[in-house]
Amino acid sequence: MQTFHRFNIVVFCCLFFGQPVASQQFSVLTCSRGDEIYSTFGHSAIRYKDSMQNIDWVYNYGLFDFQDPNFIPKFCMGKLDYMVGKETMNDFMGQYVYQQREVKEQVLNLQPSQRDSLLSFLEWNILDENKYYRYDFLFNNCATKIIDVIEQNCKGVQMKFYEEEDKKTFREHIHSNAENSVPFIDWGMDMALGMPVDKKSTAREYCFLPEFVAKSMALCQNNGQALVSKEYVLVPETPRIRSSWAWLWSPRTFGFIIFIIMIYIIYKPQAWSNLFYGLFFLLLGIGGLVIGFEWFFTEHSVTKNNLNLLWLNPLFIFYSYAIFTKKDWRWMKRIVQISLCLALIAAIFKVQDVHSATRSLIFAAFIMNSLITNKETIN
Repeated sequence: MQTFHRFNIVVFCCLFFGQPVASQQFSVLTCSRGDEIYSTFGHSAIRYKDSMQNIDWVYNYGLFDFQDPNFIPKFCMGKLDYMVGKETMNDFMGQYVYQQREVKEQVLNLQPSQRDSLLSFLEWNILDENKYYRYDFLFNNCATKIIDVIEQNCKGVQMKFYEEEDKKTFREHIHSNAENSVPFIDWGMDMALGMPVDKKSTAREYCFLPEFVAKSMALCQNNGQALVSKEYVLVPETPRIRSSWAWLWSPRTFGFIIFIIMIYIIYKPQAWSNLFYGLFFLLLGIGGLVIGFEWFFTEHSVTKNNLNLLWLNPLFIFYSYAIFTKKDWRWMKRIVQISLCLALIAAIFKVQDVHSATRSLIFAAFIMNSLITNKETIN
């Protein structure tokens, strides 16, 4: 706290004994989504500009240390820390200009005391001992931090959050952003996320996405006046031209191909049928190990209560062994049958919303198991 107070004194002197306050402004930057996984949901940041002192900084809460040797384990365990850093506006804008992603700026109508408080906090926050925060994809990310920082350090600001008439779930919001840009990662996320993301989001919770931070900022008030005084488009977005053949490389197509292969085997049994069945259930079992690990052994709140564990079941690894070795484990067949029946019922009645490719694979697995059981594929 002593460091925090020192920054208060420094900023106070700078503001009131240095250049006129009118030269200073804060704004919220909103960057459109990109085509990579780290950029597919867009980005938000805070800009501080002092034209008299030729200062133009961006406070960025979306930084992480990718060189950390434990980066992947920390991410998987839900223990990944992000950090806030300060960079020049030119450095920040470089990637968005290069990628031709839209950047919008909303200039904030703040009083001198509010600017003083906000700048003091941000300068304190970027110190090495204060810059890290525990990242949470839905509840504590680069976008939600913008709301929290402004709300907590600008007394008099009345937050108002944008509401859609037809409220969506977290899962629907994730699909709307990732389905076209990173379809297989979107599918993987869908399988890893459990029932908590199927609840309707509140207006504030929408702000895990930068676009809703911007929409909410436009509605906020500051002591009876609009919080946003001006809006600019700093970088216009260049429309992305997507191939008309993109649908061929999609989870839906993959699920459909698996289903077609299964139908083909039904009508024309092949010598490699058992190999196909065994590999299929082996992969489902390995997927179940991942889903089970994320549910029971990590700190992720949104991977709990995941009904995908019914069809991505670790026990299927043993079932694949029985198929490969042609062992008649009837008790295992029964477990698989019950598990897949429950998964099929949950998918049909949307107990947990699942991807269309997932429904295809559940149905395919159910029919495969029926073939193995009824036609005595395992001798």
